[in-house]
Amino acid sequence: MFDEVFGEVENDFGYVAKKKLFFWGEEQEIDVHIDIDVDESGEITQIQRDAYSVLMQNWEEMQHKIANAILRYYNEEEKGAYGPDNPDEFAKWWPDIESEEELVKYVHLDTIIIPADYIMEIKGKNPVYILFDRDWGGEDLEDNGVAVLVEDGEISEVGYKYIAY
Repeated sequence: MFDEVFGEVENDFGYVAKKKLFFWGEEQEIDVHIDIDVDESGEITQIQRDAYSVLMQNWEEMQHKIANAILRYYNEEEKGAYGPDNPDEFAKWWPDIESEEELVKYVHLDTIIIPADYIMEIKGKNPVYILFDRDWGGEDLEDNGVAVLVEDGEISEVGYKYIAY
């Protein structure tokens, strides 16, 4: 199916569009998941298109806001929260990351999630989740990574990926 904003989308328990985005100067192919209300029409709605469009209109600026928010989250909440007892091993798990430029070496853009309409209506403000894989904290067996919730061009929450579900 073709959508006017998302382009070619596949129906897979919602819709998935493949997009190429630049994140910190590097082009990456990611999935954009567009969740649907199963009890409604099951179609992509204008509110979802608008939320994605708002994010993309400001994508260059948003990259800096996202990186700074993840950097604060890493240094203030996650760094050292768990890990091995051995000091050398612990240092490998939790590198010193002090700048956006250093941070982007450790995070990798994974997925953008556009919530279903009922979430959009509850949250308002064009909510969009941006999910990242990350290279700190040891082996991530649960794929927790990092998620950032953007609402009307502002970061409103940073946490593990599960905040998006």
